[in-house]
Amino acid sequence: MKGACSIVAIIFLLPLWAGCGGSTEVNNTDALAYIGLSVGKVFNYDIDIGLTLPQAGKLEVIKLDLEYANGIEAYQVEMRQNNNLIATRWFQITSEGLFLLGEGVKEGNDYVERTYLTPIKLVCYPLEQQNGQLVQFWSTQSDIEEGGSENHRFDNNGKATLDLPAGQYETFGLTHTRSIDGGATIALEENFSPENFYVQFEFPKDSIWQLK
Repeated sequence: MKGACSIVAIIFLLPLWAGCGGSTEVNNTDALAYIGLSVGKVFNYDIDIGLTLPQAGKLEVIKLDLEYANGIEAYQVEMRQNNNLIATRWFQITSEGLFLLGEGVKEGNDYVERTYLTPIKLVCYPLEQQNGQLVQFWSTQSDIEEGGSENHRFDNNGKATLDLPAGQYETFGLTHTRSIDGGATIALEENFSPENFYVQFEFPKDSIWQLK
């Protein structure tokens, strides 16, 4: 009976993971369009941090960095708040989706660098299968070259239509739970729109970036 239950569980879970790491397709052309990143692309945001007026946020794809990770095409993206550089991140896009390779982030008075020995899967390609089945969750555990480890889990909460300063967008609502070894667990809400990257997200917690 135990064996039969295991088989049923495997059959049930297959649709949840299909398209999220199971692809062996090398061509990433479709995934590139789906993610919406390209060199020179600029995303402007209003940042709500609880003040009367929003602050100005900006994401800019600076270049393809071929030296960041053994010749991998890494998209170097700078994040600015009121023109101040607060983070630089390196992303990879494969036929399986969007991955975070590493980051340099201003945290308080410190600048913290993290190089993930296992790239963190941020967005599955695609998030919805042709039969309408959503990829419900995925996770990555990674050691960090500079020390320590992290676990990143993403739960797909389904489709949501958002009215933003930039207009109306069809998005997938993602809950990103980040667990730091020996430290805190933080849950962030993120809205990804196919071909438009992240149109709304939290960075850090309770600071809401909205595309404008």
